[in-house]
Amino acid sequence: MKRHAITALGELELRLRGSVVTIGVFDGLHLGHQAILDRLVAAAQRRRLPAVCITFSVHPRSVLAGQAPQQILSLEHRLELLEARGIEHCIVIEFGPGFASLEAATFVEELLVRRLGVAELVIGHDTAVGKGRQGDAAFLGEAGVHYGFAVVALGEVLVDGMRVSSTAVRRAITSGDLQLARRLLGRPVSLLGRIVHGDGRGARIGFPTANLEVTSEAFPPLGVYAVTARTRLGELPGVMNYGLRPTFHQAAEHAVFEVHLLDLPPGEVSLYGERMEVELHEYLRREQRFASVEELSAQIRRDVEAARVVLGRRPG
Repeated sequence: MKRHAITALGELELRLRGSVVTIGVFDGLHLGHQAILDRLVAAAQRRRLPAVCITFSVHPRSVLAGQAPQQILSLEHRLELLEARGIEHCIVIEFGPGFASLEAATFVEELLVRRLGVAELVIGHDTAVGKGRQGDAAFLGEAGVHYGFAVVALGEVLVDGMRVSSTAVRRAITSGDLQLARRLLGRPVSLLGRIVHGDGRGARIGFPTANLEVTSEAFPPLGVYAVTARTRLGELPGVMNYGLRPTFHQAAEHAVFEVHLLDLPPGEVSLYGERMEVELHEYLRREQRFASVEELSAQIRRDVEAARVVLGRRPG
């Protein structure tokens, strides 16, 4: 997938004679988003045109209202998932005051028509572009008639009678309802980050951990989780502690992600500086302070056994 980051329309060098386009933040890439992307890619294949996604580096509300919802996915994670869905070009708008003041008519004519040659626009029912969100589905439909491109607006997606939305996914994750989040996402909750150096205490007590630096914001509750991790070594089972590590850090202010990977290949393996995606499958227990390192080690052994049971129940 080719990525094009812009702060103004004039910066976009991409010129297409035809394309199928969608627009949105797509935070979470939940089932509603997937329905849009699947329709987009199918239309692009049918028309033999590139599939294009226009998204935003930050949620527009962070500029328009001074605050925005917590990110479910970091930008990098979102772009990876978009690429996996079959997007060929992704235009990442660095949203700021300039784009916030852009008229919807200009957005359509300059970006969609002149630069992308849009033949079909696939959007969600609540998509809107331009200053004051004036370019809603009705406006875009009229623009399609004027410029000669098709507009497909998809309705809501429901799961067990619940409307699938980024807000619902975010609420499920932060409340610890991983199973609901999974049903809304169509996949497990996952974190993408880079492995950084920790304090090395895990290795010294026999349970080395990969400390994950994550840049998204919608995190589950503090505690211990059964996880699987995708690394260059393949997919590995593991136990993740997300917390303040009270046994060693009684006054810690910032929680950290520590993943103890199971079934590592023999020999010295270093993953420092590498990216890792961690899927959360089940909450095992709350984080707690132990009176001694021995008590902590014994509990970690029980956590490992519990994680293996949980992961052994996964389909496939």
